[in-house]
Order: sequence, then C-alpha cells, then structure tokens
Amino acid sequence: MVKRKRDKLKASKEPPQDDGAVQSDDEDSDLEAKVPEEEEEEEFFETPDEKRVRLAKEYLGMLKETRAPEQVQEQVSRDVEEQEQRSRLQVADMSLGEPRYIKGHRMSPTCLAMTSDESTIWTGGKECDVIRWDVETGKKDLFPGALHNFDCAGHFDRVLSVCLVEKRHLVLTGGIDRVLRLWDPRAPAKSGCAQKLLGHGGAISAIAAEPDGSQVYTASADKSIKVWDLAANRTVDTLLGHVGPLCTMDLYQKGRPLTGGMDKTVRLWKVDKDTHLMFNKHQYSVDAVSVIDHERFASGSQDGSLLIWSSTSKKPVASASMGNGVWVTALACIRRSSIVFSGTVNGKLQPWCIQRGASEGNKGLKLEKCADTIQLPGSINAMVVGRSVIACAVAYEHRLGRWFRGTDYKNGIVLIPLSYREQGPG
Repeated sequence: MVKRKRDKLKASKEPPQDDGAVQSDDEDSDLEAKVPEEEEEEEFFETPDEKRVRLAKEYLGMLKETRAPEQVQEQVSRDVEEQEQRSRLQVADMSLGEPRYIKGHRMSPTCLAMTSDESTIWTGGKECDVIRWDVETGKKDLFPGALHNFDCAGHFDRVLSVCLVEKRHLVLTGGIDRVLRLWDPRAPAKSGCAQKLLGHGGAISAIAAEPDGSQVYTASADKSIKVWDLAANRTVDTLLGHVGPLCTMDLYQKGRPLTGGMDKTVRLWKVDKDTHLMFNKHQYSVDAVSVIDHERFASGSQDGSLLIWSSTSKKPVASASMGNGVWVTALACIRRSSIVFSGTVNGKLQPWCIQRGASEGNKGLKLEKCADTIQLPGSINAMVVGRSVIACAVAYEHRLGRWFRGTDYKNGIVLIPLSYREQGPG
C-alpha cells in the first residue's frame, strides 16, 4: 500500500505533457486539488513526535484565536497540571524509620494537617484547642478554645477537622460547635481565629480545599457537604446524597471530593455536574477515605476492611482485612503511586502495595503488605504522608467517641521518617 501511495505521489508531481493544447480552468483545478493530497501524504509519513508537535501547535493556534495571551498561559498551565495528575508513579526502595513521639494535647487529638514543605503540623483536639507544631524541634504553639465558652475566640466544643490553604495563608478548622473557623498561620500563639463562618446544622467532621484555594468543602453530621467561596466568605452550593452523618473526606482533583459516612457508603462527587457516584460494599460506617490518583481511591470502615476502588467499577478492585472488630480509623497514600497506609483503632500502622496478580488465573489487583507493621502508642485518628515523613495523630480514644480507650495510650503526634525512590510514570 505504501508503494502505491508513493507512486501516486510521484505521478502527481510530474509536469503535464505539452501536446499543444491549451490547458483549461478545470485542469488547473485538478492540479490545485492535488495539494491537500500531498499534505495527507506528509501526515502519513510523520513520526509520533512530529504528530504530537503538530497537534500541540494546532491546539495553541486555536487558543490564541479565542483568548488573550494571559488566558492562553493559564489554560496551558492547567493542562500541564491535569496531565501530571493523571500520570502514575512507580515507587521503589521504600523504607520507614524509627517513630518519634511528641506530647502535646491534654485530650485526644482528632485531626492533622501538614504544610507542603513538611516543616509545620497543625492539629485539633477534644479539649477544643488548635496546636501548631514545629516538626524539627517539636516546639508547639497553642491557639486555645474553651468548652462552652462562646466568647473565647476559638472553638467552644471538640475540634474534629483541620485543613491548610497555603496559597491564601489560611488554616481552616471545624468541629462539634458547627463553626468553620479561619486562622492566620503566621499569627503568634494564643491568637484568636481571624474569621468564623456559619451554615451547617451539625458537627463539621471533615474539611478539604482546592489546591488553589478557590473553593473549600466541608462535610458534616447534618448529612450535607457545603462548598465555600473564601473570597466572598460564603457558601455557594450544598451537596446532598448521604443518608447518614458524614465522617471523612479527601480531595485530589478539582471539583471531585470523596466522602464516606455512617450510611456505609463512599461517594465520589462531580461538583460541576451536580452528580456523584456511590460505592456501597462496606458493612459498617466508613471512617476513612483517601484518593490515590485520578481513578483509584481507598476506603476503610468499622468492619475492619480496607477496599480499593476504581471510578469505573462499582465493585472493589482489591481488598484487605484488619481483623474482626479492628476499626480502620485513618488512611493516607503516596499520591499517584500504588502505596497506601492504613491506621487502626489499636494503633497499628500498615503500609500496603496495590499489585497485579502473579498467577495466570488471577490477573486482577490485590493488596500486599510492603513493610512491617508499626505499633503506635494510641488510636491513629489522622494521618498525613509527605515526601520524607509520615505524621500521625495518636490518641487515648477514637476521634468520634470514647471507644477503645487504652490504658497505655498517649495523646500526641508521631513522626515516622519515610524514604522512597520514584521510577517515573508506570
């Protein structure tokens, strides 16, 4: 077929024979019609790299025709970021160091967030306090609240959730008092919150923010998720679907929060389309979720199960069990990889790897332990995985109640050194 195309191309380039006849306009049109055919031949012989360059130039040309130069740059940046989010990493040589315990909260810490440079950690606890920790020195600054003291400039009931919006220099917290509080992370210790927002009719159990800080999501015991505009300090939407109180939430892609609740379901929301996907294979309340990449996510439940899901399937693609009666209380992952960390109410931190089945008859995914279990001194109520450290909030009791109280449990945070090597997209 290639030979025929080349012969055809060669014939089209041969000059017309001069037989003394005058060439008509129709013949000129025939010659002009052969030009697009030559362009088709060039596309036929172009390499994959040349095709990508050509398509990129066409895409940029289309953008320049309809948008201003600064808008073109913003769109290209968004496209690059989205493509990075969709690529997956291969993690090798992962190892965990010796845990370091730091004492702080008077009562059980319930939530935790860490800055992108891994230098500072923020936690909230049942004594209504918010604490800022220095990771290197262990020094802490207290932003106090007071139980049932409505004029304390902080939380007046248990804090259940904390979230950082670094681009806007904000720390967001929520809890039993149903108030979303905004704090200045640069403020000195014992400062009050900078702003408080009202809207929920139940406890705020989880908070997640878009990376650019444009929108914030709060999950509540009132069975709703609220979308907040921080520029206007108001709610812009309310998402309904859960039929029980919400317990947990995570966010990786813009406009795609992932939630779990006491109705035993996991839900992946598409905020722009006002729809969501429901996943309902757990037997008890879902206390922890974590988004792994653009397609996969994990959920943990009071039934002791850890399930891995794909947004393209209603059934779990992999699963593991912590044991009967061992609640999964915290989940975290190395984004865009196959590594997931689970924390339980009895203080066991377990790293997992999502792998393909090795046998011919089992080509699906499975969860395998990829490192030894680490025993921590308390219920693991929250967990964050960074590039070089895993931070865990450990407590005397479960974050949502007074269950599984251990006599040897402690209230504080545990820092575990983490090292691994990225092998590029897989």
